[in-house]
Amino acid sequence: MNEELGAISVCYAVHFGRRSKHSPERLWRAISEPAQVAAWMGYPARIDLRPGGEFTIDFDSTNPGDVLDGVIVRVEPRRRLQYVWGSSVVDWVIEPDVIGSSYTFAQSGLALRDVPDEEGLAAGWHDFLESLDGYLDGRPRDAAAGRHRWEQLKPRYRALLSSAVGSALK
Repeated sequence: MNEELGAISVCYAVHFGRRSKHSPERLWRAISEPAQVAAWMGYPARIDLRPGGEFTIDFDSTNPGDVLDGVIVRVEPRRRLQYVWGSSVVDWVIEPDVIGSSYTFAQSGLALRDVPDEEGLAAGWHDFLESLDGYLDGRPRDAAAGRHRWEQLKPRYRALLSSAVGSALK
């Protein structure tokens, strides 16, 4: 009999709910077409929009070697896009709304990475979603403003993350 115990790790999720004056069709194109994703995220994207296809963002220009290779697991045009990045799952759900559309963005299955600014991931998505809103409204991404916004948001997300995972956060 083997008495060696398995390991247990803390995982967490980030979840955002947003409304947009833009139609589900417009929002869908912005999150599923490589050129549009690259425009609002500020990084090159490769997307093969089918289950089993790739969803890759190349963050290498600011973090050498940082490329997020993902696999698309669900595609419901104008309604839902889901892909796996590492051990996490990213899920976009779009609904028609009286003003245009509402959408949720969630990334779940996130493991603590033993980095000093773990909250940067949630703050980064917050900034990216604001950039998406600006892009849909015709405003170009301002990388310096995005970096500043990210820094502003980090303390607030640090408190939320600490509350969610407790002493596991370093």
